[in-house]
Amino acid sequence: MGNFLSAFCTHIIPRDDVGSSDETSNHVVHEKLIRLIARICKDFRGVAFEESHDKLIYSFEQVSFATQAAMAIQIEVDALNAKNHLAPIGLASIGIVALINPFTGLKEEERSIQLAQFLAEAAGAGELYLSEGAYDSLKNPQSLLCRFTRQLLRTGEDRALNAYEVFWNPTEVDPGKLLKDPNAIDMDIQPIRSFGLKLVAAIALLFFGVLLLTVGYEALWEWFIYLVHR
Repeated sequence: MGNFLSAFCTHIIPRDDVGSSDETSNHVVHEKLIRLIARICKDFRGVAFEESHDKLIYSFEQVSFATQAAMAIQIEVDALNAKNHLAPIGLASIGIVALINPFTGLKEEERSIQLAQFLAEAAGAGELYLSEGAYDSLKNPQSLLCRFTRQLLRTGEDRALNAYEVFWNPTEVDPGKLLKDPNAIDMDIQPIRSFGLKLVAAIALLFFGVLLLTVGYEALWEWFIYLVHR
């Protein structure tokens, strides 16, 4: 097994202007998508790790090969969809992770397999997500249109996972956010920590309201004055 894993989820979307697509046409598009992913991954030295109807994972020695393959897949899939206006739209969501856990420094194969699949499922159709370990392994992140996009909570993990999105289409990225700090709160993305702060504030406000109703305004004020002059 290589040092990095790429997981792929396929999405078949009917076209609004064509009407409902049948199972046969969906299957044809799905098979074309699988073959395209396999061909490009192998072109970038990827090795099939797991191939099934609902799970597709390739391993790569270098994160640069994994990201280049993923971007090439998204670009070619986009061109394929543009050529045939009658067939359903086939898209892929991709998650790339490092086998070495950046927090422990240990090679964790089973966790990496699950995390790659989790990232691929968390990414939207046509999106490409990197884990923090994969992002940190990039020799020159600035050479990619890549930025922190959001935090994810996964069952069994003791911390939120930072996800980095690689934009294969330059028109989709806001250049001002390419160097965004994952620890900063993005009001557009609303990371988990923002929700946590709001939850703590709401609980504190509720506690204060209950206390006010229970002991009364005057008693609470007298207690506050007592604490100040203590």
